[in-house]
Amino acid sequence: MTTSPVKTLIDEMVDELPESMAVPADRVLMVFKGVSWADALHSAELASIENVDAWSRRACLCGEWTVSYEVKA
Repeated sequence: MTTSPVKTLIDEMVDELPESMAVPADRVLMVFKGVSWADALHSAELASIENVDAWSRRACLCGEWTVSYEVKA
Protein backbone atom coordinates (compact mmCIF):
# COMPACT_ATOMS: atom_id res chain seq x y z
CA MET A 1 0.00 0.00 0.00
CA THR A 2 1.39 3.39 -0.91
CA THR A 3 0.82 6.89 0.37
CA SER A 4 -0.37 9.45 -2.13
CA PRO A 5 2.01 12.38 -2.67
CA VAL A 6 -0.83 14.87 -2.27
CA LYS A 7 -3.15 15.03 0.73
CA THR A 8 -6.72 14.56 -0.51
CA LEU A 9 -9.86 16.18 0.87
CA ILE A 10 -10.83 12.87 2.46
CA ASP A 11 -7.42 12.61 4.17
CA GLU A 12 -7.92 16.09 5.61
CA MET A 13 -11.42 15.23 6.83
CA VAL A 14 -10.19 12.05 8.54
CA ASP A 15 -7.40 14.02 10.26
CA GLU A 16 -10.00 16.45 11.62
CA LEU A 17 -12.27 13.79 13.16
CA PRO A 18 -12.77 14.20 16.90
CA GLU A 19 -10.98 11.58 19.01
CA SER A 20 -14.37 10.35 20.28
CA MET A 21 -15.29 9.20 16.73
CA ALA A 22 -12.03 7.36 16.07
CA VAL A 23 -11.70 3.59 16.36
CA PRO A 24 -9.15 2.75 19.10
CA ALA A 25 -5.80 1.45 17.84
CA ASP A 26 -6.35 -2.00 19.38
CA ARG A 27 -9.69 -2.48 17.57
CA VAL A 28 -10.83 -3.39 14.06
CA LEU A 29 -14.05 -2.05 12.59
CA MET A 30 -16.13 -4.80 10.96
CA VAL A 31 -19.05 -3.65 8.79
CA PHE A 32 -21.92 -5.76 7.43
CA LYS A 33 -24.71 -4.83 5.02
CA GLY A 34 -28.13 -6.20 4.23
CA VAL A 35 -31.39 -5.29 2.52
CA SER A 36 -33.08 -5.36 5.94
CA TRP A 37 -31.94 -4.92 9.55
CA ALA A 38 -32.36 -8.66 10.15
CA ASP A 39 -30.33 -9.44 7.03
CA ALA A 40 -27.44 -7.24 8.20
CA LEU A 41 -27.46 -8.92 11.61
CA HIS A 42 -27.56 -12.33 9.93
CA SER A 43 -24.48 -11.40 7.87
CA ALA A 44 -22.66 -10.52 11.09
CA GLU A 45 -23.74 -13.81 12.63
CA LEU A 46 -22.39 -15.73 9.62
CA ALA A 47 -19.05 -13.96 10.15
CA SER A 48 -18.89 -15.37 13.71
CA ILE A 49 -19.84 -12.22 15.61
CA GLU A 50 -20.75 -13.76 18.97
CA ASN A 51 -23.30 -11.17 20.12
CA VAL A 52 -24.90 -9.58 17.06
CA ASP A 53 -26.94 -7.25 19.28
CA ALA A 54 -23.74 -5.59 20.60
CA TRP A 55 -23.24 -3.39 17.53
CA SER A 56 -21.42 -0.08 17.82
CA ARG A 57 -22.98 1.81 14.88
CA ARG A 58 -25.87 1.29 12.48
CA ALA A 59 -27.39 3.15 9.57
CA CYS A 60 -29.94 2.79 6.80
CA LEU A 61 -28.92 4.56 3.61
CA CYS A 62 -30.95 4.29 0.40
CA GLY A 63 -32.81 1.25 1.71
CA GLU A 64 -29.67 -0.73 2.67
CA TRP A 65 -28.87 -1.43 6.32
CA THR A 66 -25.32 -1.26 7.61
CA VAL A 67 -24.23 -2.46 11.04
CA SER A 68 -20.69 -2.18 12.42
CA TYR A 69 -18.80 -3.75 15.32
CA GLU A 70 -15.56 -2.73 17.03
CA VAL A 71 -13.66 -5.97 17.53
CA LYS A 72 -10.45 -6.41 19.52
CA ALA A 73 -7.53 -6.96 17.15
